[in-house]
Amino acid sequence: MFVKSVHMIAPAIALAIAGAVVGNQRLTISRIENEVTLLKKHIAAEKGRIDRQADSPEPVRPSKPENADVAIDWLEVAGMFGEMKNSGGVGDMRRMMSFQSKLRKMDKEQLLAALDQIQALDLGDEERSMLESMLIGPLAEKDPELVLNRFSSRLGDDTNGMSWQLANALGEWAKKDQAAAIAWLDKEIAAGTFDSKSLDGKSQMRLNFEKNLIAQLISTDPGAAEARIAALPADQRKDALNGYQFRGLKHEEQAAYADLVRSSLREEERYEVFGQQASMIASMGDFEKVGDYLDRIGATGEERIKAAEKAAIGKIAGSAHKSKVTGEEIDTMREWLGTQAPGSIDRVTGEALAQLGSSGGKMEFPEAAAMVLKYHEQGGGDDLLTSFLERAYYPSETEDVRKIAEKISDPEKRAEALEKLQ
Repeated sequence: MFVKSVHMIAPAIALAIAGAVVGNQRLTISRIENEVTLLKKHIAAEKGRIDRQADSPEPVRPSKPENADVAIDWLEVAGMFGEMKNSGGVGDMRRMMSFQSKLRKMDKEQLLAALDQIQALDLGDEERSMLESMLIGPLAEKDPELVLNRFSSRLGDDTNGMSWQLANALGEWAKKDQAAAIAWLDKEIAAGTFDSKSLDGKSQMRLNFEKNLIAQLISTDPGAAEARIAALPADQRKDALNGYQFRGLKHEEQAAYADLVRSSLREEERYEVFGQQASMIASMGDFEKVGDYLDRIGATGEERIKAAEKAAIGKIAGSAHKSKVTGEEIDTMREWLGTQAPGSIDRVTGEALAQLGSSGGKMEFPEAAAMVLKYHEQGGGDDLLTSFLERAYYPSETEDVRKIAEKISDPEKRAEALEKLQ
């Protein structure tokens, strides 16, 4: 029961955390996923403690039955997230876990009663929306149809990830009743709910709902998934097949997903989608998992090369967010890239080091430039040097840049690089 509820409850909490920290700014999926990852570590630790108790000679028994009434002071919770917003951090994790434990024990009726309580509180719109967003995930796991109907007037509400969570609820509904979920979405589309007001005609809201539905249809009804993609304008199909929703596909579903991408998108779009998926896998795991993924989807030729390049950059960028990237990590990237896209090693290395030295992160520009020269001395070619200079931002590092530019063997490219320093 514990494990089953984690995947819906933790994202709900993470959304609230992200909303508290960034305030009115638009939520990003990467920020949400980072918070979810952190919370899952704490959840795993807590589950391990519970399992150890269960294996002990005299297990600790709960002091209350599992269906006991759960009392939550919602004003206190709102205050907790207000403190987190002001501090710019994730707050007191112990209090967060205690709150999550209470949420986990709530059944559908209790969750609905909590929503009514929140509605009656004297709160601002942002605070109320934040509290409601924490309950949508757990409630959607139990009754996604109810969630979508109750919050149908807020399908386009981006506050605290409301629309994002409602799109996830559609995916949960499709697991339980595929036909009903499809009928609901088609009805809303026909009613104009997802009509776009943007100049390019794209409705990101609709695309989010389509992604969550298509991700479920891939394994159960590939034909229906393909039909939904085909019904979209050609310039929106790539967006409908690209996102975190497809990262959670089971191994046996990934080949079907790849077939759908190949049958629906143009060549360059396919490269981008497979590259984004490979990059996400690399940033959250290791290169071996990327190779396994590329094998499972049957990536060959340019598909494999482009995806490997994206994965290499994604892995280094992901590492840079956690700590200072080391030479050993760059060496590992180069070694792995040699097994997947040997002709791209120098160019990707230059691009990765340019990003590290220009992003205001833990690696200073002179250090990144020195690493470029080191790899050049070890046999790196012009692609290493030119890709670094093309991608790097160096307003006041002209001497380091000059050293690199002077190493370019091609006279025209060398002259062009040096001219930019004048």
